[in-house]
Amino acid sequence: MSQDVNYETALDLVYLPDGRVVNETNQDPAIERVTGHQNYWVAADLGQANDYTAVAVIKDEALPIVDGSKVIVGPRHRSIVYADRFRGVSYVDVCDHLIRLRNAPPFGGKSELVIDGTSLGRVVSDMFWDQSVDHHAVQMTGGQQWRKESSRYVNAGKSFMIENLSVLFASGDLKFAHDLPLRDEIESDLASFSLQTTAAGNQIITQSRSAGGHGDLGIAVIVGAFASQYLRPKMVTTHTLRGWY
Repeated sequence: MSQDVNYETALDLVYLPDGRVVNETNQDPAIERVTGHQNYWVAADLGQANDYTAVAVIKDEALPIVDGSKVIVGPRHRSIVYADRFRGVSYVDVCDHLIRLRNAPPFGGKSELVIDGTSLGRVVSDMFWDQSVDHHAVQMTGGQQWRKESSRYVNAGKSFMIENLSVLFASGDLKFAHDLPLRDEIESDLASFSLQTTAAGNQIITQSRSAGGHGDLGIAVIVGAFASQYLRPKMVTTHTLRGWY
């Protein structure tokens, strides 16, 4: 007769440097070891010297949990845990800042860098490429679809990306961290975007600029949310792909 496993106590989770999260079994053969994940999407909207560059980080995790008599990978949770904006710095300094941020605790070793690769973003993407810095460059286009153009470039419809963010917020799949700085500014930026239908029946995204001329934090969140939903992290193993397309 098999012995029942006592799951009343909380799981002892081990957070590995590459973003995998496993449950400690204490060498008990009755307890299955499962692999979840905790990683981060560092997303940036890049501005010219007199414009703001904005950064938003989305924490993305699905941890081992107890489900009845077994251990499974629990539901996926995403939250915006970091936001910042700055201006008046060179592209070299912007690149250095993003690299340092991506490598800083707790992001280091388990983060993906994704930038708005439209227009000036191509310059920064080339600088990252020259330094062998892995990243995704998302180029905003028209239409309601997305496609991967190369190992770093992705084309995605702007309205498609905004609708994706709206769905994630509405479903509760993406939330704000309770103590997030600049949350009010992010919400104001996102509220400035609206979907309109032209006389020809085409849907377009318009943005009403605030007095400060911002919108950058909203774009950073839009890009990060798109990446978290549709782009597969390079460090994630086949055991932790549940929830990615």
